[in-house]
Amino acid sequence: MDDVTTTTAAQKWYHRVDWPITIFLILMPILALVLTPLYYVYSDFSWGIVVFALIFAAATNLSITAGYHRLFSHRSYEGHALIKAVFLLIGASAWQGSALKWSADHRRHHGKVDSDEDPYSINKGFWYAHMGWLFLKDSTDKNPKAPDLEKDWMVRLQHKYYYPLAFFMSFGFPTLVGWSMGSAWGGFVIAGVLRVVLTQQSTFFVNSLCHTLGKQTYSDQVSARDSFIVAILTHGEGYHNFHHHFQLDYRNGIRWYQWDPTKWIIRTLAFLGLAKKLKRISQAEILKAKLQMDEMRLRSQGFSEEKIAALKEKIINAQIALQKFKADYQLMKSEMQEASDEKLKQLKMDIELMKIEFRYSMKMWQAHLQAATV
Repeated sequence: MDDVTTTTAAQKWYHRVDWPITIFLILMPILALVLTPLYYVYSDFSWGIVVFALIFAAATNLSITAGYHRLFSHRSYEGHALIKAVFLLIGASAWQGSALKWSADHRRHHGKVDSDEDPYSINKGFWYAHMGWLFLKDSTDKNPKAPDLEKDWMVRLQHKYYYPLAFFMSFGFPTLVGWSMGSAWGGFVIAGVLRVVLTQQSTFFVNSLCHTLGKQTYSDQVSARDSFIVAILTHGEGYHNFHHHFQLDYRNGIRWYQWDPTKWIIRTLAFLGLAKKLKRISQAEILKAKLQMDEMRLRSQGFSEEKIAALKEKIINAQIALQKFKADYQLMKSEMQEASDEKLKQLKMDIELMKIEFRYSMKMWQAHLQAATV
């Protein structure tokens, strides 16, 4: 009886596994570990191959972050047909599925985050969220449902011919480029196999590491966290707590100094006329969410309601006044015939003073927050 039960369980497990994907995901890192040193031992080193591989790797990741993620999954902006075609073409070389499949899974992740219906729920373990979910049919073998994307003929075409396109862009194209540089083998190994492994693993860290380590800056309702390390690895996708709370925003790193090359690429595309209708959450909404989280931390440390309210009111009032000054300044600039230079100068000075006041209020708040959490 025990043998029958064990056999039945083994059969169920065997049929649950998506074997082609599992073999691919296991075989690729092994090939990269074996072939990369062999290439450098038995072939002439080529900086050209290395530079091409780095550029192609960056383009691959950006096609996922700016294309699959922010353009197709979240509709954070509208892209020109040329840009969509580039993202779909190079994105196929990442071996992360078609844009339709990737986006459908990602939308389920946001809608059902941390639940059993989340395709890569962190509650099922770090390894599962990282890449284990890809090994199972019940996570991957679902018909993608994304009605808006299904209407896009480019997305449909990529989905229909995904595997031949992925094989060519992942291995054929880099081999041809390597051949033109004098080393087809180098193109295949470095810009093909090794690039696929590294770009996959960096992307997978968003689903695992960004739901495990980092700061919950804007919300503690979900497991998503902000991680500067993952932002470096994934062209800005590491500010994941912000993204889960404000998923429509085309930015992940909202500060000018935060590492988010994907945001900079989208802005550049907009400047060139290749992207439009960039969506962004208002600074007031972002500040409100952050203050609410900070307030919870202060309250948990025993700060009085009166003190918290007074500090919060000071910050909000300074922010409102600053926004009003900016709006007034822009209005007067647009009506220059009615605004004297003196008035504009005075208003500009008032704005600078309000910025100082706002920064001071925020520093006071942060000082109290830091004292409470030490």
